[in-house]
Amino acid sequence: MAEQPKARPTAVSTDNRDKPSSPTRRRWLQAGLSAPPVLMTVISRPVLAAQCVPPSAYVSLGASAPGMYAACGGNGPQTWSNPNTVWPSPYTRERHFNRIFAPPAFSSPSPHGPTLLAVLENSSGIYNDVARYVVAALLNSAGSPPLVPTSILGLPTIKHIWTESVGGIGSFTPSRGASWSPAEIVDYLKSTMTQP
Repeated sequence: MAEQPKARPTAVSTDNRDKPSSPTRRRWLQAGLSAPPVLMTVISRPVLAAQCVPPSAYVSLGASAPGMYAACGGNGPQTWSNPNTVWPSPYTRERHFNRIFAPPAFSSPSPHGPTLLAVLENSSGIYNDVARYVVAALLNSAGSPPLVPTSILGLPTIKHIWTESVGGIGSFTPSRGASWSPAEIVDYLKSTMTQP
């Protein structure tokens, strides 16, 4: 028996120009087009502020959990060392680092160590980077309102970061089982800052 050739499927016409438009279909399309802007408004985050979390959440959540974020708009060392930047009270450019932080940071002609401004301007060495960003974090948390919420990074946490990383074990433990090197400390502190 000879095989019979298979019939080719015929193209289905999708031309609906002759059919009247459906008001229901038009409403569904219009509703679908308006949903993304509404959805984007609900899930959007502030553009000019960083989204930051406390150190322990930064470790455990990989900085990606919704609901844990707070808006942060902190300044980095470069911005705080600018002569036109106004510092929050009670801190001044002449205040000494070692009067705020223990252990003492650096040897200095002053018995109280270098000034906060001198620390901000000193960019040589990894512990100097930690000191620079700790000072910037201190100033960010001191404003009214603070540039970084104190619930995220308050003065006790900032002091603890310095004490543990420099005076203690050489690293910072933000949560049990996690240990940050000086470079990781700087990375975290940078995550709370929007200006250099």
